[in-house]
Amino acid sequence: MHIKTETKVGIFVILAIATFMVMILGIGVFRFNSSSYNEYTIEFRDVAGLSKKAGVKIAGVEVGWVNTIDLSHGSMQAKAKIMVNKRYKLYDNAYAVVRQEGLLGTKYLELIPGDPLLPELSAGSILAKTGRESVSVDELLYKFKNIAQNVEDVTHNLRYALVGDGRGDYLQNTVSNISLATEKINFLADSLQNVVNSNERNLNSIVENIHEFTSMLRSDIPLFIDKLGMASSSIVDIANEARDGLQSVTAVAGKIDEGKGFLGKLINDDSMYKDLQQTISGVKGYLSKYDDFGIIFDSHFEAMHRPVDDFEHADSKGYFNFRVHSGDDYFYIGQIVNSERGFVDRIYTYPMYFDEHFKELDYGSMIDTADASGFATYNKFSFAPMKIERVRKHYQVGFQLGRIYEDLAFRIGIMEGTFGAGVDYFLPIPNENFAWTTTFEAFDFRGSQRFDIADRRPHLKWLNRIFFFNNFYLTFGADDFVSKTNANGFWGLGLRFGDDDIKYLLSNFGIFIPT
Repeated sequence: MHIKTETKVGIFVILAIATFMVMILGIGVFRFNSSSYNEYTIEFRDVAGLSKKAGVKIAGVEVGWVNTIDLSHGSMQAKAKIMVNKRYKLYDNAYAVVRQEGLLGTKYLELIPGDPLLPELSAGSILAKTGRESVSVDELLYKFKNIAQNVEDVTHNLRYALVGDGRGDYLQNTVSNISLATEKINFLADSLQNVVNSNERNLNSIVENIHEFTSMLRSDIPLFIDKLGMASSSIVDIANEARDGLQSVTAVAGKIDEGKGFLGKLINDDSMYKDLQQTISGVKGYLSKYDDFGIIFDSHFEAMHRPVDDFEHADSKGYFNFRVHSGDDYFYIGQIVNSERGFVDRIYTYPMYFDEHFKELDYGSMIDTADASGFATYNKFSFAPMKIERVRKHYQVGFQLGRIYEDLAFRIGIMEGTFGAGVDYFLPIPNENFAWTTTFEAFDFRGSQRFDIADRRPHLKWLNRIFFFNNFYLTFGADDFVSKTNANGFWGLGLRFGDDDIKYLLSNFGIFIPT
């Protein structure tokens, strides 16, 4: 079968393109699986020779590549962003080293993952330790050049010292000087021998003086022995006193064995020992509970969506909560709430009405004995014997007791001045810088805080807290959403601080906080 030239050219182009794509993919120019890698940032003082797409290895095994290399404007250091496979974890003290494959090979990045006992680095983190650059070949050659120059200078100086101009007989003169020095040493030895011979009489006198000194010692030793005997008698007296003290200690030990005194009862009486042990255990238990105490300060505001309850403006509430954790499960909340609209408080009064003779009217008996005019008087007052006054209070307090069950927390107590209950649910979101808690509360079950006396439904509230970085959070939800007239939506912001956060802030201001 005859194949046209155009077909051959097309097949060749397709094969060339396929070969080119295989080479491109083989060297890692294009990456299609970046979602399986985490990005980290490393700073270097020098990354000469390291290029983009260079390999990243751990213990010699390639686990990623160098994504970008830029210059940091702040520190004027090289900043490399690397991609590492998610299967391999990096820790808090991880760092990198620029290495080279052989003397003339390409450079790559050797990654030291760090100590697994330290916290794990999250994706996008900057390695705390600065990366270590590789040894430059130019720098090594420059050092080798200096070493060769120094060797050459030493050789030149040695050559000049031995065989330079006017130094042809230098070695011969050196040998002659050594021979002369040997003769002088011999002469010095002969002189010393003569000195010893001439001073023999002096040496004999020194020996006689030593003999006299030993004779004096022989005469003084008896006196020294007598004084030593007197000292030994003193030691005997001290030993007798020590024996009397040991007898006293023995007597005390005997009383302890007989169970006398506090120590004796403590050692011999098991009940006293158990009581003391229980007391110590109780103190330890109390102190351990004190260590488990935790305090959280929480404050936020809620801006309502629309005005309700016959109030001219949309309401705005402020909350301050003081939360005490007495253990892993139980907690207590003290609460102060402020409202711009105010909390309605009804005051019921029963005014008295009198007839023309200043006699109090009896509404109950008038229905049986009243005439036509009596009925008119009865009808006038029968529907108005009770007067209601509504007063708005801008502050309310609360106190609640709660218990935690894993991600759920239940509360009961006084909420915004009335009895109620609530439940909090912590959404299990796997992010240490983001958290979401949703809350449902029910209180004011008789509707006594509403302006409308006919609206008797309980006050139900749905609240959401979205935390950013553990201390700052955003709130939104629905307030009194089953009410006929007061249902409303709201949003707001809040801050939360624990006792550890407050100690940290105060320590930064130079204020000492005892722990």
